[in-house]
Amino acid sequence: MAAPHGGAAQQAVVLELGFLLRRNSTAQFQVMVSPQYQPTPRTVLQPDALVCHAGQISSGPVNSAVQLVVEVTSDVTRTIDQTLKKTLYETAGIPAYWLVDPEARTLTVRELAQGKYNDPVVINPTETYETAKPFPLTVVPSDLFPKPQPRV
Repeated sequence: MAAPHGGAAQQAVVLELGFLLRRNSTAQFQVMVSPQYQPTPRTVLQPDALVCHAGQISSGPVNSAVQLVVEVTSDVTRTIDQTLKKTLYETAGIPAYWLVDPEARTLTVRELAQGKYNDPVVINPTETYETAKPFPLTVVPSDLFPKPQPRV
């Protein structure tokens, strides 16, 4: 299930997020932007970013060892990201699911506990989120968004 992308602004956030994850990733992990992910033989998704174990890369869709999935919401993808994809990622047992909201400039984090995602933790634009999963990382949501350019 590949949902339509939200346009250039969303893609700028996805790219910045990919750079942040890659800069902080350890050698045992692979960071991918807009990969195909196949949690079941009949389901293919395309998250905005994904982190998996490096040794699990194949020529087809990623289908195992996923540690983090990130979706950047847009008006087009918001409902799918918050409901359907959340359920599919939870069922697949992905330890962490993040939603980046360009409109609110927030990061919403869900982590798997006993097979279910916990209540969402919303990190506001200038707050700092620190995690050790899947690797040590510090995120300030406002840093993911393009800075306004001065008009000339």
